[in-house]
Amino acid sequence: EAGRAHEAQALLSTFVQARTPEDAARIAVPDPRRLVPQLLHAARAVSAGHERDVVHALRLAGIGAA
Repeated sequence: EAGRAHEAQALLSTFVQARTPEDAARIAVPDPRRLVPQLLHAARAVSAGHERDVVHALRLAGIGAA
C-alpha cells in the first residue's frame, strides 16, 4: 500500500508539471475529499507557483481546496 501511495504521488507530480492547472483540477472531480489533498501536495512539491495555480483552478472548477 505504501509503495502505491508513493507511485500515485509521483504520477500526480508529473501530471501537475506536464499539464495545465485546469487539467490537474479535473483529476479531483471523481473524489475531491481524497484527491484534492494529494493533488495539492504534488503541486506544492513542484513549486509554490504550481500550488497557487492549482488552487485557483480548483476554485474555478467549484472544487474546494482543502
